Amino acid sequence: MEIKRLEHFLMVAEHGSFSRASTVIGIAQPALGRQIQKLEQECGCRLFYRHGRGVALTPEGERFVERLRPAMRQLKAAADDLSPSPATVRGTVALGITPMLLELIGVDLVTCLDRAYPALELDLLSGYSGYVHEWLLDGRLDVAVLHDTRRSRHISVDPLAQAELFLISSPQVLTPAARRANSIGLDALVRLPLVLPTRNHGLRRTLEFAARSRGIELAVRHEVDNLALMKQLVARGFAHTILALPAVVSELSRGELLARRIVRPGLQTRLVLATALNRPLTQAGRAVLGAIRTVLSDTVQAARMPLYFELMSGTE
Repeated sequence: MEIKRLEHFLMVAEHGSFSRASTVIGIAQPALGRQIQKLEQECGCRLFYRHGRGVALTPEGERFVERLRPAMRQLKAAADDLSPSPATVRGTVALGITPMLLELIGVDLVTCLDRAYPALELDLLSGYSGYVHEWLLDGRLDVAVLHDTRRSRHISVDPLAQAELFLISSPQVLTPAARRANSIGLDALVRLPLVLPTRNHGLRRTLEFAARSRGIELAVRHEVDNLALMKQLVARGFAHTILALPAVVSELSRGELLARRIVRPGLQTRLVLATALNRPLTQAGRAVLGAIRTVLSDTVQAARMPLYFELMSGTE
């Protein structure tokens, strides 16, 4: 069996459509159909049901996918083992990253890559995940770190980390009892003026979905797609905001801001590593992905305060 044919089969299985898969792969739909037909002949069974909306895996196709995905990962790992030395990894990688993660690991990531891969050039762009998602689709980025993104047939995502969300406030606007509290119920947020990112940001969508599920409406006074300005507004007592702790470590340590964990229910935001499916991931790109995981793990373990930040591994 040809490896490329197997890759095409997995792409059709992922997208549930020959037309969508052919667009991502970059080949004509009839040619893709012939590749799958040949694979079914080699397997001696039908791998897909055809229906009006696309295709669905047969039971045999589902078993084939379960066996094939680990094998394809092993093939990729075998090829990676033959990679040249770090000194020969070269090229430019455009990385898009959220402000929270930039604040947490930006300097250490650049330092790590500079030491490990001296011939690699990193172009670093920061923005809220809605913008970074668009930059990735537009071809401005090779690799991106996003808050859990809207699913797209044009990108591939791998889980990176999950962070608990906290209400961030200025101590000056809180009562003594509120300053002593470690947590706050989600329903209590309905009474508080908030400054949040625009709806283009994954974190905002997470918050609004949780609020709708509880039948409440958040009192969003200001929409700001700039982390530094958002924190300044909160520090001056104009409003509260909702963030993961890595975004406010410095301010918390200086006593400028105070964090209360959101409970009943607890809220989390998830970070993913994203790449475009219609562009090959270079050796330099893989080096950057690996460095992000390594630096993030080291940073979380070395943190002087609990970050309520859980690292994740594997592929979706």
